[in-house]
Amino acid sequence: MKVMLSDFKELMQKDNMVEIKLLKKDHPDWTIVTQPYDEKEPSAFFAELKDVDALITAFLPINKMILDAAPRLKLISISAVGYEKVDLKMAQKRGVRVCAIGEYCTQDVAEFTISLMFALVKRLKQYDRLVVEKHRWEYDAFMAQPRLSRMTLGIFGYGRIGAAVAKMAVALGMRVIAYSHHITAGTIKDNVEFVSEEELLAKSDIISNHMRATTENYHFFNADIFKKMRQKKPYFINVSRGETVDETELLSAIDNGMVRGAALDVLESEPPALVNNPLLQRDNIIISPHAAFYSQDSMAMLQRISCQNVTSFFEGRDEKVFNFVDQY
Repeated sequence: MKVMLSDFKELMQKDNMVEIKLLKKDHPDWTIVTQPYDEKEPSAFFAELKDVDALITAFLPINKMILDAAPRLKLISISAVGYEKVDLKMAQKRGVRVCAIGEYCTQDVAEFTISLMFALVKRLKQYDRLVVEKHRWEYDAFMAQPRLSRMTLGIFGYGRIGAAVAKMAVALGMRVIAYSHHITAGTIKDNVEFVSEEELLAKSDIISNHMRATTENYHFFNADIFKKMRQKKPYFINVSRGETVDETELLSAIDNGMVRGAALDVLESEPPALVNNPLLQRDNIIISPHAAFYSQDSMAMLQRISCQNVTSFFEGRDEKVFNFVDQY
């Protein structure tokens, strides 16, 4: 029995001893390997993959090429909530089960979202550069902003994370409006008013994206959507999935004054090309490396659940596997 932990080399955890200990606790005879995936030189990855029974990964695109190279593979345990990078139909055709993690970082992502909101509105990046790089001590170097309690937060996608962000924003005294495919406009729930897409775009001072990555949501935030933000010129936050935002059109919207600034924890391509990336050249754009989920508590849950899914599956206890997501 062989289990491999793998991800892109840029995204791979530096230490997988927690997972190794969890997997070997009741199965000391199992072989556990850690193997980063190097897109430029993937031979070591494919050499290890050929006799793997279970793969634990968060970001690898599980496609025909990888499945062809893993004839013994029986389970893919996704160390994340999202599993859109897995070709589920192809996995099903090969008889490979796929499970993901339904909940482990809601609180962390919500806290990070609120942190980004504060950083944007309070201009923390600009002030830091003003002092550190330009050695200027001027509180009024930038236009003063309203208090958050006078601002309206618009939330796209009202799942667990969107609801947690809304709760925190309401506690700050903000007006919170939301758009969801599943809740009728005009509904008021938990001090949140559900509105149409057009109303949210027109009335929000800050827009936070928490939608899932689906075919329908690909580049949802595009030129047409950004044009509808012109009335308020909001700040834009994305801690959901990079594919939902057309980054070229976001830059254009910022340049043309339709969006005041942006905070992005996710980008269209991950790991992204960072050298000469135009997103990194702006004082009013904050970029973080897909870190919103990352905390001591979330990592402990992530490691435990993804490993427990593997052990439960191979012990024949499918009922203990959390969140099968394949098409059986």
